[in-house]
Amino acid sequence: MADPHEPSSSVGLADQALENLVNQFARPLDFLRELVQNSIDAGSPRVAVSMQWSDPGRDEPLGVMEIHVQDFGEGMDERVIDTQLTRMFSSTKEDDLTKIGKFGIGFTSIFAIKPEAVLLRTGRHGENWELLFHADRTFDKVRVDEPISGTRITLFKRMAPDERETFVRECRWVLQWWCEHSDTPITFEDGTQAVTAVSADPADPFAAFAVEPTDVAGPERVSGPMAISAAIQVEHARDGIRVVAGYADEPAYGFYNGGLTLLRTRNPESLGEYAERLGHLQFKVKADHLEHTLTRDNVLQDDNWRKAMTVVTEAAEALRGRLLDAFDAAGAADAPPIGQLQLWLAADCRASDTARRDPRVRRTPVAATRDGRRVDLGSIETQESRVGSVLLSPGVPELEDALEKSEGLTLLVDTRGLRAMLEATWVPSAMPWSQDRRQLVSADKIFILPQLVPTEQLPEAEQRLLARTAALLDEAAGGRIRLRFGDFGGGAAADREGLALEGPEDGGVFQRPKATPFRLPAFLSRRCLLVNRRHPTFRAHAVAAAGSVTLAAVGLAQALLFLEGRESEATHERLLVAAADRLGGAA
Repeated sequence: MADPHEPSSSVGLADQALENLVNQFARPLDFLRELVQNSIDAGSPRVAVSMQWSDPGRDEPLGVMEIHVQDFGEGMDERVIDTQLTRMFSSTKEDDLTKIGKFGIGFTSIFAIKPEAVLLRTGRHGENWELLFHADRTFDKVRVDEPISGTRITLFKRMAPDERETFVRECRWVLQWWCEHSDTPITFEDGTQAVTAVSADPADPFAAFAVEPTDVAGPERVSGPMAISAAIQVEHARDGIRVVAGYADEPAYGFYNGGLTLLRTRNPESLGEYAERLGHLQFKVKADHLEHTLTRDNVLQDDNWRKAMTVVTEAAEALRGRLLDAFDAAGAADAPPIGQLQLWLAADCRASDTARRDPRVRRTPVAATRDGRRVDLGSIETQESRVGSVLLSPGVPELEDALEKSEGLTLLVDTRGLRAMLEATWVPSAMPWSQDRRQLVSADKIFILPQLVPTEQLPEAEQRLLARTAALLDEAAGGRIRLRFGDFGGGAAADREGLALEGPEDGGVFQRPKATPFRLPAFLSRRCLLVNRRHPTFRAHAVAAAGSVTLAAVGLAQALLFLEGRESEATHERLLVAAADRLGGAA
């Protein structure tokens, strides 16, 4: 109580300070956490919270809700009551980092719900006390003879009957939220829902055997083992710090001291310097030395917090191993699909360069082919260096069969997970001319499977044009270029395929031309060009051949050389000399 000789201004400041402490939390019912926390700090082996209800009296609109919090800890004697409970900012917890209520201000929060009265009964060292706090926060202290074990606190609050159910539900929720993984068992009992007795019917001969009414629900445990809702998870412990971590649809983070909640959040900013490395995971970490800030809205990010986050990082490493093992079981009825595993691996590799360069990541079969086989990143990268890109299945069975059987190429099933994983695991080359991102290309954008057309099946005009063009190229390029005709399909598709492709002389898969800084000099390269007989350029020269086969052949040969862009000026000059000789002879 205030000193009557104290200046009124000081009284006002003290009252304001007390008011701030009473309303220190965003939710008034958070006082339950503070009381449970104090009970645990007092060494109680369990804490029981229960609710009782008294209906309004005659002509009264409000009933009375009783909230009981009982512990079986060390209790309080008069010295503790006078120096700590009723004097703010004084606490024996100040130097004990294992007790998270170290600020000694939590008890004042009981007045946030504006109770009519608060009854506290406690005993210690042979002393037994009863304190009654009034609505104006004054209190009476009485010594009692009845032995009291631990501390029992009862809050009395008036409310309308239609508010009762919501109030009980919110109390249960707050208790479960803040005490979900308490090492000390926490129970909650709703005693407000008693069954109403039914008056016996005198005409009923069996009324005497009616069962007496009982409460519907007994105590329920609101605290339980630390767990998360992740399909793949690990548990890890070191130096008294326990972690459970996993991959889930939504990242979430929980911090606990003795199992009491310090912080539960989905905001990665709460992870500080560890946000990039661990922000994609769902995890909970329990450590006796973790503390919350004074406002209870975050965890104090001190050296103890960093030790805990180091253990979380170790759990993340073990979790990645569990994820890689899961690829072997992907496809089973109770296993996550491979696409989901790929997304989790992608998130892991984006978060950590160590993960991206982990040798296990490259040895694990993490991608699926069109026929259901699994291939590892090492194999994918070997083929990528050969082809220049990662090949995706185009959904063209004939081409896919040819690429896999004759070319020995692997085609991957294109999924969102695959793309995310391949992008996240790509290690760029240090060479200045290397590409700035991994190329994922459908195989039909690089390869084509045209149908070879035997020369004897060509119209006579096309046979003459092919023979004359081949002869000119043979003289100009010294026999390094062979020509074949092919059918690339009809309509606009044939136009898009280009005038010619390089490929095997006996047919099969042809590769579309691409720009590359490294290739054999033209004079060392022997190749076969498959001419697209449906291409507009070829059709135009075929028409021109009706007037002069040689002129048409010269134009077609030049078009093919320019298309390739590989031969020297000398080759072009020899082509013109050969054409002039033929045209002169013809003249």
